[in-house]
Amino acid sequence: EEELNRYGELYVQRHPNLKVKVVDGSSLAVAVVLNTIPKDTKQILLRGNLTKVSYAIAFALSRKGIE
Repeated sequence: EEELNRYGELYVQRHPNLKVKVVDGSSLAVAVVLNTIPKDTKQILLRGNLTKVSYAIAFALSRKGIE
């Protein structure tokens, strides 16, 4: 399904003057998780299967310096 519209790229090409950011459900889920983590958190344990959402969360956490 995501391949059909090339991950939103077709919409962005058809609307070049769009003033909002187009995100998919996975990006939105990652943003919600990241924004619920307290600011002073230093470590987080991720459990379960590695999915594109969990990988994106782990990557974003590492960029913020959270182990």
